[in-house]
Amino acid sequence: MRLAVFGATGGTGARLTRQALERGHEVAVLARRPQALGIDHPRLRVVAGDVTVPGAAAPVVAGADAVVSALGIGLHRYATTVYSAGVANILAAMAAGGPGRILVVSTSSLSLPGRERLAEWLLARLVLHPLLRKPYADMRVMEDELGTSDAAWTIVRAARLTNGPPTGTWRVAESGKLPGCWSISRADLASYLLDHVADPSLARTTVDIAY
Repeated sequence: MRLAVFGATGGTGARLTRQALERGHEVAVLARRPQALGIDHPRLRVVAGDVTVPGAAAPVVAGADAVVSALGIGLHRYATTVYSAGVANILAAMAAGGPGRILVVSTSSLSLPGRERLAEWLLARLVLHPLLRKPYADMRVMEDELGTSDAAWTIVRAARLTNGPPTGTWRVAESGKLPGCWSISRADLASYLLDHVADPSLARTTVDIAY
């Protein structure tokens, strides 16, 4: 499969790119600083550019069978448009002749759990949402853009990301809130994304994932 990957220099994106190549996929990535990727492989094509610039995604999306976006700014608190503008430009490139399938990483804490799960609710409501309200606002715009697009999208809302080893074991909730959504390793998140990149049953579905 030919994959277009965005956010490949980040923690999840780098693991995703390496795992995709190990599985035999062809991978094209867009990177503002290609040297930061640190991966050299005959099936890897690296394009220099900024996904927030209109048109920059087009040469990466062209010829791909599916797109995976691991765009993000980590736990930084500042206002950003990398989620919304980045995904909007990717969707525009897809609509102009690219693939119809896209998986996008978001965060499980974007929607609050029920108050009956008190510890999770307190953490999200009193800590994460006030602390990360600016990037969360942009993530919501990104998710809304996907929801109104014609793409076969899957939003993967991940729990707190760690640098732990791959385990091959995780829990998911499709179109619902996953209880006990505390953490997942970037390696396992990358594996889940690749396992389901061609899964038609998850089209236009939001998935929570955690251990």
